[in-house]
Amino acid sequence: SVHSLSGCPRATSAMKKAKLSGEQMLTIKQRASNGIENDEEIKQLDEEIKELNESNSQMEADMIKLRTQITTMESNLKTIEEENKVIEQQNESLLHELANLSQSLIHSLANIQLPHMEPINEQNFDAYVTTLTDMYTNQDRYQSPENKALLENIKQAVRGIQV
Repeated sequence: SVHSLSGCPRATSAMKKAKLSGEQMLTIKQRASNGIENDEEIKQLDEEIKELNESNSQMEADMIKLRTQITTMESNLKTIEEENKVIEQQNESLLHELANLSQSLIHSLANIQLPHMEPINEQNFDAYVTTLTDMYTNQDRYQSPENKALLENIKQAVRGIQV
């Protein structure tokens, strides 16, 4: 048995074959140093990839927040639009009711003429109502028997109007 490689006949021939020229050694050294440099580049690229992944994750989280905010805003807008439609319908209904009340008032007071005014009609409706309001608000100025009778006639005429 052989105790060292130098004494082994097979190892000696393998070692002779394994000897490299100086040029081959230089090539191997360059490759090794390039590999070390490439390792540094790979580490740097890995770090950049890691940073980009973190940045992408943050951007995705921000996009999800934005989508949530947009969805919430769209939902709120839809709710507001629906509420506005309800309000518009209520306004339409109130305007229709007001028009009906105006027509009822004009019809009921058609035969009652206020002092210094023509009989009530659509053209002088606002002025007529303003005069009536003034008469009822300031009854102390309208104490004459004619005015009291006029106010009583107006009360009788509008009693049938349902509000």
